[in-house]
Amino acid sequence: MRVLWNELKKILTWKMLILLIFINSVLYFLLIEFDIKHFPNGSHSYSYEMGIEMIEKYGTTMDDDEFIDFKRTYAHQVEDATQYLQSREEFVEEGLDTYEKFLAYDWWNASEEIYALRSNVFFEEKVELFWELQERERLLKFYEMKDVVPDVLSKKKKQRLEELIAQEKFGIYPEVVMMNFKTFIANVGIAILFSVVLVISPAILKDRSRQLVAIQYTTKKGRNLFKTKILAGIIATFIVITALLAVYFSLYSLNNTSMYFDVRVNTFIANESWFDPTFFQFILLCIAGIYIIGLVLGLLSMAFSTLVPNMVSLIGIQIPFVVGFLIIGLYPLLPEMISIWHPKWLSMISYCAMIIIVIIFTAILWKREKKLDIL
Repeated sequence: MRVLWNELKKILTWKMLILLIFINSVLYFLLIEFDIKHFPNGSHSYSYEMGIEMIEKYGTTMDDDEFIDFKRTYAHQVEDATQYLQSREEFVEEGLDTYEKFLAYDWWNASEEIYALRSNVFFEEKVELFWELQERERLLKFYEMKDVVPDVLSKKKKQRLEELIAQEKFGIYPEVVMMNFKTFIANVGIAILFSVVLVISPAILKDRSRQLVAIQYTTKKGRNLFKTKILAGIIATFIVITALLAVYFSLYSLNNTSMYFDVRVNTFIANESWFDPTFFQFILLCIAGIYIIGLVLGLLSMAFSTLVPNMVSLIGIQIPFVVGFLIIGLYPLLPEMISIWHPKWLSMISYCAMIIIVIIFTAILWKREKKLDIL
């Protein structure tokens, strides 16, 4: 245990921890801050509030009777909007004395004077009633299209959509919370994976660059020290990921999305998935994905550090792997891991393949270390 503890201390030094805090502070302001500080943003605030109202009134699913009630509420609000327009002389003079006329008007070809009236309602006075009506109209359109299955989809995707329709699981709840979380978790993934590579990369190379490996292998513990270093690296990776997830999700809690936790993923608009977890279960799934990817990249970083002669070479060999993964693999394996728009087998096979490859690679390196000439 003492040797393991010493190896951990060599990885998680004060200098490294300070660098880790600095790097994550920069990445937070560049990638993550907007999704926390400005959520919900602009018109999305009405989508967010509408979703909460629907959950409180109808629960986490909506049947036909509840949809009728939703339309009834919309009709009442249309009457209120009509009364508002009729109370404004400038709208009456332009013939916009009902909400139906206001909605049907060709605003794209309107004169500046008439368009200014619309801008006054939406942007200057910010009449919430009109914003809420827009959101209700959008949700009504999605509900009315719930039975539509696009012809351009593959056979399996069509079958999945038909299954969801048969189970009455279709997009009706505003997608703003899910969109925000997917962007958040993808950027958190970037910050955490970059941090793991930064911390773990020098773990073995540091001793090799100081010519200490030969001396270490002549001790009582001998070449088994390599396995201890690997274990220390795994533990350090787990500590780094856990600490950063705790910090970032503490910040995410400021978004107040807990009301949506029991809503099924497939009932968010444009979020059809192969499986049907709740929003909270989907969050846990993404966290598990970050742990797996982080541990895989951590082991790869240690493996590379046993092969290259110096830090410059280590950075050079890792850049294509890390950048390539962030560009190509991050979204399909994290926020979109169960999305119907990717093959059902993609994430499962990818995770299994990464784990198997790293285990085989580490085993090969261990055999190499056992045969390594220390003279």
